[in-house]
Amino acid sequence: MPQITSVITGAKLFGDGSLTPAQRFYQQYASAITTKNLSDEAIQFYAKDAVFHNQNGVDYSGTQIWPWIVKLFGQFGKISHDILKLTEIHNDDGTIELVSQAVRHIWVKGDNNDKPTISIPLSMVCVISCTDEPQTEGGMQFKEVWLYWDTYKLLQHLSPDLVVFSLRNIFTQE
Repeated sequence: MPQITSVITGAKLFGDGSLTPAQRFYQQYASAITTKNLSDEAIQFYAKDAVFHNQNGVDYSGTQIWPWIVKLFGQFGKISHDILKLTEIHNDDGTIELVSQAVRHIWVKGDNNDKPTISIPLSMVCVISCTDEPQTEGGMQFKEVWLYWDTYKLLQHLSPDLVVFSLRNIFTQE
């Protein structure tokens, strides 16, 4: 039976205290996304057979995921996240689920204000598994991810033909 093993705040996740291996993995991922350190694929966050279910009902698989993320976040001038809560659940099959509740702050390109252009609540549900693959963070990788955030709120700030609004896989156009 799955077991909740921890619930932490973003302050704990990015603070000085000890973290579980899954929390450390998520911290490294969140830091890479927030700093837009997306060109460095040295860390393989996603397994080759991973599936990412985005907010528009589109699935990206394996090697499509990181290039999609690069295109997605490349549309914004800057992003940051306030992680509100991260729940860790250990499953019977050895996988770990993380459920993250956060607020994504987005600055559109050209907006150099301290305050973000828009802030949108989001939830991310991740299944993480251990792997022997080289270049992973702590021997872990995402196997499956579901992302929920209201991208409709971005329409007043961005062109509707951008990747963030796409209802099709941008690599296969399916």
